[in-house]
Amino acid sequence: MKKLFALLLTAMLCLPLAACGDATDTSSDKSQNIVGGWTTPESPVVSKEVKDVLAKATEKLTGATYEPVAYLGSQVVAGTNHLILCKMTPTTKDAESTYAIVTVYEDLEGNAEITGILNSKAKVMVTDVDIDGGWIAPETPEVTHEAGEALLAASEKSTKGSFEPVVLLGTQVVAGTNYSMLCEITPLEENAETYYAVVTVYQGADGTTSVLETIEFTAAE
Repeated sequence: MKKLFALLLTAMLCLPLAACGDATDTSSDKSQNIVGGWTTPESPVVSKEVKDVLAKATEKLTGATYEPVAYLGSQVVAGTNHLILCKMTPTTKDAESTYAIVTVYEDLEGNAEITGILNSKAKVMVTDVDIDGGWIAPETPEVTHEAGEALLAASEKSTKGSFEPVVLLGTQVVAGTNYSMLCEITPLEENAETYYAVVTVYQGADGTTSVLETIEFTAAE
């Protein structure tokens, strides 16, 4: 896809080459589907086909469940690699759900397996119930104009680098509005790798904005 960071590439290269294909070229273009490169989808909405692929890849897992939240990209190899943002919930009692980025390889025969997982400590706080002061899940994971503008204003003075919104995870009405988003962050340092993070942005009723929290993803052990 457009910007895959080093952790994802490293995780994939540690797996059998037959599953990953040629993953050395991580460049992509939204208007093209280049063999070996990643393609960013027009919309992060997860299709039924991708849901089915993820379900097939995780059906034998026992340690955690993975619920698709957003589709981040695809890569054509000897089959297809799918990059999916998921809600990961351990199967232990009272476990909290967190966000994870999962790479699923689908071969030409339709078989599917997980070939990489990036975990985070970002808790899934959104619900489908409108609770006063609670986090509400959006109708779609597409970033709204309001959320994008709030992120742009809040991140202008960030020392972390430039922020690009990818997925809207939820909103919370407080004395203003909090937005939770999956973002691509490109550090200010030259040749630094772009990486994913769950970012919380606050926008006050007076228009003031600030980045409240940034939680990065790390390769699963």
